[in-house]
Amino acid sequence: MRIRLLATAAALALLASPANAQGFGMGGGKESQKTRYTEQEKREEAANERAYRDALKNTKSTTGDSYDPWRTIRPAGGEKNAKR
Repeated sequence: MRIRLLATAAALALLASPANAQGFGMGGGKESQKTRYTEQEKREEAANERAYRDALKNTKSTTGDSYDPWRTIRPAGGEKNAKR
């Protein structure tokens, strides 16, 4: 009886305690977060951003039409539902 009471009290204590998962563990707090960039890192980030924008420009359609993944499913001619 005494062990059951002790186990129940321990379980309630664990359930009632806050779950601070972010405060513990590997690497932990604000000290591990990198806040300052070096000049080299800034240049690399700017180069990556330019490369990303250039890649987006190259992938856009030259016909002006937006990409339609359902183009082979829909009937040709842009017909709407004839039943409606």
